[in-house]
Amino acid sequence: MQPRPSNASRAESQMQQQATTADAAGSQAVTELDPGQLRRATKERTLRSALRKRAVGVPTYSVPEAASLMSVSQEHLYRLIRAGAFPAVPMRDGRGRGRYVVPAIAVEELLNAAAGSARRDEAVAGGVR
Repeated sequence: MQPRPSNASRAESQMQQQATTADAAGSQAVTELDPGQLRRATKERTLRSALRKRAVGVPTYSVPEAASLMSVSQEHLYRLIRAGAFPAVPMRDGRGRGRYVVPAIAVEELLNAAAGSARRDEAVAGGVR
């Protein structure tokens, strides 16, 4: 018998479902595209999903969503995760396969640090003139 989910985990599941359900309808409209258009449409859909999750406060992102928010490739983010250079929680099945879940706070901290660094660079460049 599995334990019943707490109110917090139910709320997280509902937020996750709300954030991803809207994309399901949009993905059915993308059927007659060439590979380049399909790739761009997929990236745009992934970014919209990540931004929607961010707006409603979903505490985790998929690797493609996190990569999209950080403007890096999925492959690069997977390499960072496997090297232990970026936090993620492995979600494995019984056969060793699975996926990673990226904590939203890790993405937000990285984006905030990058924004702070950019502001400092602008201030320094502004003072040099």
